[in-house]
Amino acid sequence: MRNIISIVSGKGGCGKSLLTTILGRALSREGKRVLIIDMDIFVRGLTVLLYDFKKRQSNKKLLTVSEIFGIYSENSENKKPIEYNSGDLAFERFFECDVLPAVSNIGDPLDYNDKDLSNQSFCDKQIKKLLSTIGDDYEYILIDNRAGMDSLVLSSCLNSDFVLTIAEDDDVGKQTNLNLVNFLKFNKKIKNIYSIINKARKIKDYDALKQRINTRSDFNTVGIIPFDMEILEDFGSERFWMTVNETLYFRAVIDSWNQLSKNEEVIEISESKYRFPPKIFMNRSDGKYTLIERMLRLYSIAFIMVGFFIYLYSKLRFETLSPIDLVSLISIITGIVALILSTTNLRSFLIGNKDNRRE
Repeated sequence: MRNIISIVSGKGGCGKSLLTTILGRALSREGKRVLIIDMDIFVRGLTVLLYDFKKRQSNKKLLTVSEIFGIYSENSENKKPIEYNSGDLAFERFFECDVLPAVSNIGDPLDYNDKDLSNQSFCDKQIKKLLSTIGDDYEYILIDNRAGMDSLVLSSCLNSDFVLTIAEDDDVGKQTNLNLVNFLKFNKKIKNIYSIINKARKIKDYDALKQRINTRSDFNTVGIIPFDMEILEDFGSERFWMTVNETLYFRAVIDSWNQLSKNEEVIEISESKYRFPPKIFMNRSDGKYTLIERMLRLYSIAFIMVGFFIYLYSKLRFETLSPIDLVSLISIITGIVALILSTTNLRSFLIGNKDNRRE
């Protein structure tokens, strides 16, 4: 069964392309054949993301999304449809899944005034043809669209099984997402629309926040992904793609997708395949701290409390200084040192904050 999923957002910068890529890899690890399409032709954020980490360039003899839509043509009015088959498409392998990039080279100049991209009929026809050409080679097709709404984004949504909107946890992000959801639901009668709140910073109670978001708007929220400092610190390094699967961010992505699977016939993603730290270190509200910082803060409190209780026990049991007082002092000092280290960006010091970054 083929599942086509359009991923959209009301505004840019909400982390849509990164979430699409990570979700695609997770579904591939469940044994599914996954294709990610970068339909954001002009900004091409997902393509830039993959070029940045993999340093790949598409074979220019093959067709990317921009070439399929023919926006390299100087005279768009006389443009002829491109005839192609599946073997002509510039599929690239990205870890466990395939990607159809937006452009052959991320620096290619394009015709931003192409009139056809404002033509709903043209966009709809081209997307239908692309999906038909791909056929049943993939079980999941994730389409990463540009932020906002235009004819191309709308055609993508109309030709998908369901739409996933990504919004940031602020008033602007929520309002632009609400505008997008309302347009798709009430103007275009698209029913299967789900929202994920990304980069959430003010999480106190997950269920209460989710209920508040759904109540004050017409969202159908399936997940809230917290802001994660480790994602921010490692972004742009080679180790990013190795460590992301152990982060608070990725665990929330899995939770969001599995919540969505209760409404759609999609496979669940298994948490057991990943090495998540104990849940005591994975509180959604702690995303502003790295895992090392969270561990150090917890252990520092534990050492200080143990040292304090040992000291009280010593004073109640012995009238003079005893060896147990030394244990108490060491425990308290250890806790204080751990607390200080948790505020000094120790993680960057240990692994190098410029480790293997792309020039």
